[in-house]
Amino acid sequence: MGLLNNYSSEFAAQVVEHYKSNSAAKTAQKFSIPDHHVTRLAKRVGFHKTCAQYPLSFKHEVCQYYDNHTGDETVAKFGITAPSLFAWRRELGYRNKSRGYNLYTEGLQPTVTKRERRNFVMTKSENGDLKAKVADLQYKLSAMELVVTQTLKGLGAEIESTLEAFDL
Repeated sequence: MGLLNNYSSEFAAQVVEHYKSNSAAKTAQKFSIPDHHVTRLAKRVGFHKTCAQYPLSFKHEVCQYYDNHTGDETVAKFGITAPSLFAWRRELGYRNKSRGYNLYTEGLQPTVTKRERRNFVMTKSENGDLKAKVADLQYKLSAMELVVTQTLKGLGAEIESTLEAFDL
Protein backbone atom coordinates (compact mmCIF):
# COMPACT_ATOMS: atom_id res chain seq x y z
CA MET A 1 0.00 0.00 0.00
CA GLY A 2 3.11 2.16 0.13
CA LEU A 3 2.91 2.98 -3.58
CA LEU A 4 -0.65 4.23 -3.23
CA ASN A 5 0.57 6.85 -0.76
CA ASN A 6 2.73 8.32 -3.54
CA TYR A 7 -0.38 9.58 -5.40
CA SER A 8 -1.66 13.03 -4.53
CA SER A 9 -5.24 13.34 -3.32
CA GLU A 10 -6.10 15.45 -6.42
CA PHE A 11 -4.70 12.75 -8.73
CA ALA A 12 -6.58 10.03 -6.82
CA ALA A 13 -9.80 12.07 -7.12
CA GLN A 14 -9.29 12.38 -10.90
CA VAL A 15 -8.66 8.63 -11.22
CA VAL A 16 -11.76 7.75 -9.21
CA GLU A 17 -13.91 10.23 -11.11
CA HIS A 18 -12.84 8.69 -14.43
CA TYR A 19 -13.30 5.18 -13.00
CA LYS A 20 -16.94 5.93 -12.10
CA SER A 21 -17.91 6.00 -15.79
CA ASN A 22 -15.21 3.72 -17.25
CA SER A 23 -13.62 0.37 -16.57
CA ALA A 24 -10.59 -0.09 -14.36
CA ALA A 25 -8.52 -1.15 -17.38
CA LYS A 26 -9.41 2.00 -19.38
CA THR A 27 -8.81 4.21 -16.37
CA ALA A 28 -5.46 2.57 -15.66
CA GLN A 29 -4.45 2.98 -19.29
CA LYS A 30 -5.40 6.66 -19.33
CA PHE A 31 -3.51 7.50 -16.12
CA SER A 32 -0.64 5.01 -16.74
CA ILE A 33 -1.07 3.14 -13.48
CA PRO A 34 -1.79 -0.56 -12.72
CA ASP A 35 -5.43 -1.76 -12.72
CA HIS A 36 -5.37 -2.77 -9.09
CA HIS A 37 -4.22 0.72 -8.08
CA VAL A 38 -7.38 2.14 -9.66
CA THR A 39 -9.66 -0.10 -7.62
CA ARG A 40 -7.66 0.42 -4.43
CA LEU A 41 -7.74 4.20 -4.83
CA ALA A 42 -11.50 3.99 -5.36
CA LYS A 43 -11.89 1.92 -2.17
CA ARG A 44 -9.77 4.38 -0.26
CA VAL A 45 -12.14 7.24 -1.07
CA GLY A 46 -15.20 5.06 -0.37
CA PHE A 47 -16.29 4.29 -3.93
CA HIS A 48 -17.14 0.70 -4.79
CA LYS A 49 -18.22 -0.25 -8.28
CA THR A 50 -20.94 -2.92 -8.27
CA CYS A 51 -22.10 -5.22 -11.01
CA ALA A 52 -25.39 -4.43 -12.67
CA GLN A 53 -28.31 -6.24 -11.04
CA TYR A 54 -30.89 -7.34 -13.57
CA PRO A 55 -34.42 -8.41 -12.61
CA LEU A 56 -35.32 -12.05 -12.98
CA SER A 57 -37.90 -11.31 -15.68
CA PHE A 58 -35.20 -9.63 -17.79
CA LYS A 59 -32.89 -12.64 -17.39
CA HIS A 60 -35.68 -14.99 -18.52
CA GLU A 61 -36.43 -12.78 -21.51
CA VAL A 62 -32.75 -12.83 -22.55
CA CYS A 63 -32.51 -16.61 -22.14
CA GLN A 64 -35.68 -17.20 -24.17
CA TYR A 65 -34.48 -14.86 -26.91
CA TYR A 66 -31.23 -16.84 -27.10
CA ASP A 67 -33.21 -20.05 -27.77
CA ASN A 68 -33.99 -18.78 -31.28
CA HIS A 69 -31.00 -16.51 -31.93
CA THR A 70 -27.23 -16.64 -31.77
CA GLY A 71 -25.21 -15.61 -28.76
CA ASP A 72 -23.78 -12.60 -30.60
CA GLU A 73 -27.27 -11.39 -31.57
CA THR A 74 -28.51 -11.79 -28.01
CA VAL A 75 -25.52 -10.02 -26.46
CA ALA A 76 -25.80 -7.14 -28.94
CA LYS A 77 -29.56 -6.71 -28.50
CA PHE A 78 -29.61 -6.70 -24.70
CA GLY A 79 -26.19 -5.13 -24.02
CA ILE A 80 -24.93 -7.89 -21.74
CA THR A 81 -21.82 -10.05 -21.80
CA ALA A 82 -21.72 -13.61 -23.14
CA PRO A 83 -20.51 -15.05 -19.80
CA SER A 84 -23.51 -13.42 -18.09
CA LEU A 85 -25.87 -14.96 -20.65
CA PHE A 86 -24.46 -18.44 -20.16
CA ALA A 87 -24.37 -18.10 -16.37
CA TRP A 88 -28.05 -17.02 -16.36
CA ARG A 89 -29.01 -19.95 -18.58
CA ARG A 90 -27.25 -22.34 -16.24
CA GLU A 91 -28.75 -20.75 -13.09
CA LEU A 92 -32.29 -20.61 -14.50
CA GLY A 93 -32.22 -24.16 -15.90
CA TYR A 94 -32.14 -23.45 -19.63
CA ARG A 95 -30.41 -25.96 -21.87
CA ASN A 96 -26.98 -25.24 -23.30
CA LYS A 97 -27.21 -24.97 -27.09
CA SER A 98 -23.53 -25.78 -27.56
CA ARG A 99 -24.05 -29.31 -26.20
CA GLY A 100 -26.26 -30.71 -28.94
CA TYR A 101 -29.42 -29.06 -27.69
CA ASN A 102 -32.08 -28.96 -30.37
CA LEU A 103 -35.11 -26.73 -29.80
CA TYR A 104 -37.30 -28.87 -32.04
CA THR A 105 -36.72 -32.10 -30.09
CA GLU A 106 -37.11 -30.59 -26.63
CA GLY A 107 -40.39 -32.42 -26.06
CA LEU A 108 -38.66 -35.73 -26.69
CA GLN A 109 -35.89 -35.16 -24.18
CA PRO A 110 -36.35 -35.88 -20.49
CA THR A 111 -36.14 -32.86 -18.23
CA VAL A 112 -34.32 -34.51 -15.35
CA THR A 113 -31.59 -32.61 -13.57
CA LYS A 114 -28.45 -34.23 -12.17
CA ARG A 115 -29.79 -33.97 -8.64
CA GLU A 116 -33.01 -35.76 -9.63
CA ARG A 117 -30.99 -38.47 -11.39
CA ARG A 118 -29.05 -39.09 -8.19
CA ASN A 119 -32.32 -39.53 -6.29
CA PHE A 120 -33.16 -42.53 -8.48
CA VAL A 121 -30.04 -44.38 -7.41
CA MET A 122 -30.94 -47.13 -4.97
CA THR A 123 -28.66 -48.73 -2.41
CA LYS A 124 -28.48 -52.49 -1.96
CA SER A 125 -30.22 -52.29 1.42
CA GLU A 126 -33.08 -50.23 -0.05
CA ASN A 127 -33.36 -52.76 -2.87
CA GLY A 128 -33.48 -55.64 -0.37
CA ASP A 129 -36.14 -53.84 1.69
CA LEU A 130 -38.28 -53.29 -1.39
CA LYS A 131 -37.95 -56.94 -2.45
CA ALA A 132 -39.08 -58.02 1.04
CA LYS A 133 -42.09 -55.69 0.86
CA VAL A 134 -43.02 -57.04 -2.58
CA ALA A 135 -42.80 -60.64 -1.32
CA ASP A 136 -44.96 -59.78 1.69
CA LEU A 137 -47.55 -58.06 -0.49
CA GLN A 138 -47.61 -61.03 -2.89
CA TYR A 139 -48.23 -63.39 0.05
CA LYS A 140 -51.08 -61.20 1.35
CA LEU A 141 -52.57 -60.97 -2.14
CA SER A 142 -52.58 -64.76 -2.58
CA ALA A 143 -54.21 -65.15 0.87
CA MET A 144 -56.90 -62.62 -0.08
CA GLU A 145 -57.50 -64.38 -3.39
CA LEU A 146 -58.03 -67.64 -1.47
CA VAL A 147 -60.51 -65.98 0.90
CA VAL A 148 -62.43 -64.40 -1.98
CA THR A 149 -62.53 -67.71 -3.88
CA GLN A 150 -63.85 -69.59 -0.83
CA THR A 151 -66.41 -66.86 -0.15
CA LEU A 152 -67.66 -66.98 -3.72
CA LYS A 153 -67.90 -70.79 -3.61
CA GLY A 154 -69.90 -70.53 -0.40
CA LEU A 155 -72.17 -67.89 -1.92
CA GLY A 156 -72.54 -69.97 -5.05
CA ALA A 157 -73.76 -72.93 -2.97
CA GLU A 158 -76.21 -70.69 -1.12
CA ILE A 159 -77.51 -69.24 -4.37
CA GLU A 160 -77.96 -72.73 -5.83
CA SER A 161 -79.88 -73.87 -2.75
CA THR A 162 -82.05 -70.73 -2.89
CA LEU A 163 -82.79 -71.32 -6.57
CA GLU A 164 -83.70 -74.96 -5.89
CA ALA A 165 -86.06 -73.83 -3.12
CA PHE A 166 -87.93 -71.66 -5.59
CA ASP A 167 -87.70 -74.26 -8.35
CA LEU A 168 -86.02 -71.88 -10.73
